[in-house]
Amino acid sequence: MTMRSPSRRVAILGSTGSIGNQALKVISESKGQLVPALIAAGSRLQSLHSQYLEHSPEDVILVSPDPETPIPAEIKTGSESLLQALAEGQYDVVLNGITGFAGLTYSLKALESGCDLALANKESLVTAGSLMKETARQNDAQIIPVDSEHNAIQQCIGDHPFQSVQRILLTASGGPFRGMNRQQLEQVTVDQALAHPTWKMGPRISVDSATLFNKAFELIEAVELFGTPPGGIEVVVHPQSVMHALVEFQDGNSISHLSEPDMRVPIRNALNNGKRRSGNFSPLDLVGRGELSFETVDHETFPALRLAQTVLDCPGTTYGAVLNAADEEAVSAFLSGDVAFLQIYDLVERAIQEHSPQEASCLEIILEADLETRKRIRSWIL
Repeated sequence: MTMRSPSRRVAILGSTGSIGNQALKVISESKGQLVPALIAAGSRLQSLHSQYLEHSPEDVILVSPDPETPIPAEIKTGSESLLQALAEGQYDVVLNGITGFAGLTYSLKALESGCDLALANKESLVTAGSLMKETARQNDAQIIPVDSEHNAIQQCIGDHPFQSVQRILLTASGGPFRGMNRQQLEQVTVDQALAHPTWKMGPRISVDSATLFNKAFELIEAVELFGTPPGGIEVVVHPQSVMHALVEFQDGNSISHLSEPDMRVPIRNALNNGKRRSGNFSPLDLVGRGELSFETVDHETFPALRLAQTVLDCPGTTYGAVLNAADEEAVSAFLSGDVAFLQIYDLVERAIQEHSPQEASCLEIILEADLETRKRIRSWIL
């Protein structure tokens, strides 16, 4: 059962990553309204220990320690330690900032314990949306979006019933290769793919932004979180990354959400469950920017959204796990120099085409689909 106190007790999963570091900044600025009760990381021992010394959380966990490296006594280790901490449910909100499929098990455990889940790990909903939502419902827990676009949609809808929504616009920066054709993409390098024009992110999500698979995942996530309105959910390219979403209502009015590209803004909103709390941010300077522009997505050059349609057409199946696993493995191979940029699309499409979907009714079925897909992708790369 979740404890309530004047300060909101926050557990941060993936504390040494981009989202986790920014969440700790938000907590430090909160004047005691937010407290870091738990921080957990994968393998970055030095960074995690530095965070422990600076922020003094009650619990600190390193999930994947190096067996050759001594661990300070105050740091617990192993996945089971983190699952046990989450099972006890002593947090007002759990922020899952883990990258990739590895975050799913912890998302489910947080919801099972009745904790509200501030979700930056979009893979949890892409691979197990139905299971996640049912687990939240059964345990009276909320899934609060942290991604800037989904947090923006939630704020735009506000207290309006979803039945009043006509259409949702989801914006995409277009990534570092916006405007290129497929011939040009044949020559791009890893360094170029990692150089996102507006956001500072980790390697996997940076490459996913370059391919637009990140936006494909966010489209699936939006459907899982909000449903599909009569006019659908449309992705538009917005290079300035200032307007994060727009919601068009059935009476003809539209509400959009604007802010400078600063992840502290949606993180702060999510950790405070939508309450407007003060904190540092980059002020919006519309005059200084000069213009806000919008473009259609080039689906021929960047087919990620088309490939995601299979998942949307077959909701609640293992297609989501296959899409994500294939992308994770293909991106890893690209980062290590084993495949070219455009081969990411080829590998993902082949994995989807060769998969026989099942109902994603439990974690075991999802894990099996994930593992089988990874084996296939690795065999195709060798």
